[in-house]
Amino acid sequence: MIFASNTPFIMRSRYEHHGMRQKNEQMYYYGEMTLPPISSLLQATAYQPSTQLPLKAEYASLVSKGGLVTGAVTMVSGVGSHTAVIEMLSLTSQTGFAIALVGLRDLGVVALAQAGWDLSRVVLVDDGVETAQVIALLVSAFDVVVFDAAIIDRHWHRLVARARERKSALVVIDRDRAIDRSSHLRRSPPDVTLIVEELGWSVPTMEFPFGSPTLHLVVEEHGLRTSTSTSVAR
Repeated sequence: MIFASNTPFIMRSRYEHHGMRQKNEQMYYYGEMTLPPISSLLQATAYQPSTQLPLKAEYASLVSKGGLVTGAVTMVSGVGSHTAVIEMLSLTSQTGFAIALVGLRDLGVVALAQAGWDLSRVVLVDDGVETAQVIALLVSAFDVVVFDAAIIDRHWHRLVARARERKSALVVIDRDRAIDRSSHLRRSPPDVTLIVEELGWSVPTMEFPFGSPTLHLVVEEHGLRTSTSTSVAR
C-alpha cells in the first residue's frame, strides 16, 4: 500500500501533480511496511479497460449489472457508507484491480486488511487544495477511484466526464448527504446509489463474539429504487 499526500507538510510518498512523476526515488517506510515509490505502482497498474469489475456477492446481487460498471458512478450514502464500501470492494481488490482512496482518512488500513483487500494495489491519498486535479490523474491510472462527495462539488461534471472517457469506475461516499446540498451533484446524479438506511449489530456468535455490523441497503439505479437487502459485514 502507498500513502501519499498533495499537501507537503504531511507528505509520505511525494509526487508531482502533473504527470504523477516521482520527486524522490527513495523507498518510504510506514511502520514495518516498505512502501515503493508511487511511480512504480502506476507502472505496475497500467490501465487495462474492463467493462465490469467484480463485487462481493451480497452487493453484486443488488445491482442489475451484477458488478461495478466501468465508466459509471456509484454513490454510497448514509452513516454506514464507509463500512459498506470496504465490504463491497473487497472482492474487487482481491481480484487484482487497482484502487485509489482519496481524502478518506477514516478508512483504516487495518479494516481494509481484515476485509481481505490486496494492499499492494491500493493507494491512499490525503485531500488538499488540488484534490480534483489529483483525482483526474488517478482516474487515468486506476481501475477504481473512491472519494468523498464533499471534496469535489464544483468539479463534479469534469471528473464524471473523465471517468466515462477513461472507463474508470468512480465510487463516491456521501456519508453526510452532500448531494442534497449540491446543485452540481443533483443535476448530474450517479448511475447507481447505494443507501445505507440502518447500521446495527448482529447477534454474537462463536466466530464473532461481539457481533458484526449489519447494514440495511437500498439500491437506486437511474433514480429508480430497484432492490433492498440486509447485509452483515464481517
